[in-house]
Amino acid sequence: MIEMGNYSVNELHQMYDQFCCHRDETAMYDQFLVAEKAEGLQVWFKGESEPYLDLVMGYSTLNLGHQHPGVREAMERAVKTIDHIHSFNCESKILLSKALVEKAPTQANMNVYFPVGGALAVETAVKLARAYTKKTKIVSFNGAFHGLSHSAMMLTDEAFINKRQYALYPAEEIRLPYADCYHCNEQDKCTLQCLLVAEQCLSQDKDIAGLIVEPIQGAAGFIIPHKDFILGLKKLCHDKSVLFIDDEIQVGMGRSGRMFAIEHFDVEPDMILLGKSLAGGYYPLSAVIARAEIWDAISPTGSALGSTFSNNPLGTHIALQVQRILQEEHYIENAETIGVYFTEELKTFERYENIDNVTGLGLTQSFEVVKSKRTKEPAPQTARKIQSEALRQRVIIYIGGVNHNRIKLTLPLWVQKEDIDMIINKLQDILEAVISSKID
Repeated sequence: MIEMGNYSVNELHQMYDQFCCHRDETAMYDQFLVAEKAEGLQVWFKGESEPYLDLVMGYSTLNLGHQHPGVREAMERAVKTIDHIHSFNCESKILLSKALVEKAPTQANMNVYFPVGGALAVETAVKLARAYTKKTKIVSFNGAFHGLSHSAMMLTDEAFINKRQYALYPAEEIRLPYADCYHCNEQDKCTLQCLLVAEQCLSQDKDIAGLIVEPIQGAAGFIIPHKDFILGLKKLCHDKSVLFIDDEIQVGMGRSGRMFAIEHFDVEPDMILLGKSLAGGYYPLSAVIARAEIWDAISPTGSALGSTFSNNPLGTHIALQVQRILQEEHYIENAETIGVYFTEELKTFERYENIDNVTGLGLTQSFEVVKSKRTKEPAPQTARKIQSEALRQRVIIYIGGVNHNRIKLTLPLWVQKEDIDMIINKLQDILEAVISSKID
C-alpha cells in the first residue's frame, strides 16, 4: 500500500522520473524539491531542515499566505457540511455572489457564475461574448496570459506557450500591442500609439465580440499600463459595441491594493474574471461576473456553461470566508500602503546596471533584468541565474515576462514593514552574489 511519508527524496525522485509528466510547471526550477509543509511566508521541503522564503505564493493564489488560520478553519467547517451537490443551489454560492456584485466597480446589474479554474472562466467569457453580440472574434494583447485551455490558449501570447505543438487552434488571432511603456520607443513623448492601433482594429473589423485585457499584466511581469490606455480601450469598446472583459484572475482580490485592479483606472467592465486567490488556494474556484443582460443571451436549458464542479459548495464556502477576512482585517488597505514602501525599497536596486524598471501597485511588484540600462536589452540568462541563486539561498522567486527576464515578487496581503525589510535584505544578498560577479 502506498502511504505518504515513507519515502526518501531519492526514492521520490526515481518515481518522479518514471511516472510523472516532465513537461509541466515542475520543470521551471533546476532543483528537485518536494514540498512537505508551509505556513505564512515559509515552505519546508522534504529532507531540508530550514524553511524557504516563498515570494511566489502559488502565482498569486495565496493572497492570504500559506495556511491562514481563518481560511483553514473555513475549510474544516466546509467539509463537515456538504461535500458536493450538482444542479442545486447552496447558501455560500448565493452569499458569495452578493458579496462580489456589491464590491464590483460598476453600477450595472451583475450576476455571477463560479467555474473551476481561471482558464474555464476565460472560456465562459468567450462563450458569453459570442452569444450576446452574435459576433465571433475576441481581441487580446501582446504579453497576455489567459490560460491554457483551448479558447484561453488562443488569447495567450506565444511567448508563454508553443502553440505549434498543438494540432487544433484557429488560424486567425487578433493580438494588439499592450501599453508596456518601458519598451516603447515613444516613451518620452507618449502618443499612445498602442491605443491608435486598437482603434484601427475595432473600427475595421465588424466581427469582434469582445476585448479581453488584464489591467495589470500578470505573466508578462506585472506590467502596469498607462491609465489613458485602459480608459481609451473601454471607450472604444463602448463606441464599437464590443464587450470589455476584465481579466483579474491574477491581479484581483486585493493584490493591487484595490479589491479589483481595474479600480485604479476608473473603468466599468462588462465582465470581470476572478480566480486563483478567490478561495485562498484551497479550491480552484473562479468567478465570471457579468452584466445580467449578457447572461440572458443564453438559454437556461441546454446551456454550455454547466460543469460537474462549478458553483462548488466547498469552494464558495471558503471564498466567502476569504471575503470576510479581506474586509475585517483590512488586508487590502495594508497591501496598498505596504506596497508603496516595497516599491521604494525595490527601486534602490536600480543602482545596479543590470536592474531596471521597478514597477508596483500594491503587492504586484517586479523588476527587469537587463544587460544595460542604456540599451534595455533583456538578460534572461542573468535572470535565470538570479532565480537559481535565490533557490540556493532558500528563497523562491519567479521569472516572468515575454523575454523571460522580469523577476516577479508576490507576497501575502498582510505583510508588514519588517517583513519587507527582511525580504529586501535577502534579495540584496542574492543580487550581490549574481550581478556583482558579472555573469551573462
